[in-house]
Amino acid sequence: MKMIKRLALAAPLRLAFLLALAGLLLLTPLLRAERGAPRSAPAPRPSVADRASHGSVRHVDTHVVQRPAVVRPEPARSEPVRPAPVRSSPAPRHDYVVHRDVDVDVHARHGWDDFAFHRHLGALPLGFLSLQIGGVPYYYCDGIYYQPGGGGYDEVYPPVGAVISDPPDGAIEVDVGGQIYYYAGGAFYLQQPDGSYAIAPTPIGAVVPELPPGAIQVSVNGGVAYQFNGVYYEPVFVNGVTQYETFVPNQ
Repeated sequence: MKMIKRLALAAPLRLAFLLALAGLLLLTPLLRAERGAPRSAPAPRPSVADRASHGSVRHVDTHVVQRPAVVRPEPARSEPVRPAPVRSSPAPRHDYVVHRDVDVDVHARHGWDDFAFHRHLGALPLGFLSLQIGGVPYYYCDGIYYQPGGGGYDEVYPPVGAVISDPPDGAIEVDVGGQIYYYAGGAFYLQQPDGSYAIAPTPIGAVVPELPPGAIQVSVNGGVAYQFNGVYYEPVFVNGVTQYETFVPNQ
């Protein structure tokens, strides 16, 4: 009985072993065929276009790593020391002043430009001359005339008939009807036969480039004029420049 039971238990095991062996024998040719068969090439991957030279660069495609830019300071350069430019001195200029009445007219400064009628001085300036005109004492210096008064000396208008050796410095030559005068400080000088210069009465119609010093602005015949020692001057234009002409107001 025991022998029969052992045979009955071993029969299924043998059957399973035989089935497995048969399956193995069937798979062996297939495995060999698979090993010997050539393998197919892998499917091609989609090509990636080189974007380095097409349009703007994309960081995902090119895998560009952004690095912070390092700014290196430039080495200091030593500048050569340049000497300061030497400016040449301007050419000497005469001492010009703008006319007190009309800005266009200018003239060189002279001593008689400072004349002020009845200005009082305690003493006469150095280099003065003593004159006698009609028995009245006068004193002269640099185009200005003086008379004694108040324990000193007063500046007065140039007296007609005063004679000096030379016209005042800066006197202007003026032609009036063919007669040459020398105008300075409101006085008109005429050269005398002996070579001296005498103050003549003011000629009417004389055109001078500047007013006498201390001339007073007045209104004459509805217009602007200037008066000096009883003589009137009116502005006139000569070659686009303001000058002044002596005239007699209408009565």
